[in-house]
Amino acid sequence: MRDAPTTDETLSGHPATEIETVVVDPNDVVEAFKRNHEEGNPLCTHVLRLVPPFEEEVRAEPYVQEGPKRYPPDQEPEPLHLEPATFVRNDDGVHPNETHLTVPTREEARAAVREDHGDDVDEDVVDEYHETALEEWERRVRESVIDRIRIYFEHQNADEIWTDARYESRDD
Repeated sequence: MRDAPTTDETLSGHPATEIETVVVDPNDVVEAFKRNHEEGNPLCTHVLRLVPPFEEEVRAEPYVQEGPKRYPPDQEPEPLHLEPATFVRNDDGVHPNETHLTVPTREEARAAVREDHGDDVDEDVVDEYHETALEEWERRVRESVIDRIRIYFEHQNADEIWTDARYESRDD
């Protein structure tokens, strides 16, 4: 359920204000996080995209944004791109599109192996530690999804709406 109806003239006319619920596969949220971390390329980001026409219920689909978001000038409204962190609680405070849950790195796993086994690091053990850390991180992300999300649709003006999020697998 969306917050109280928008009274601002600019906002009330935007089609995104029709959105009451965003449906997303939690696996897509996890995968977008992982791919952004693995690729580490700010010009290629994995997002969850909402495609018009916007209705009361809209599904967020995985999408790879290469470079700045560009759509033809006559495409109104433009699809909305949501960072994966949009769907995850941030225990460090209310910062949209951010979360305190960071993807574990191989370097962190290597440091943990050194702490547990000394300086003679076996790469197979590092792989095991890293895989275990990734599984724990994925579990924590899934446990941290939130029921209300903030959607920016005009970043220049900071125009936004708050709406419900529902999590269901695309395979269901």
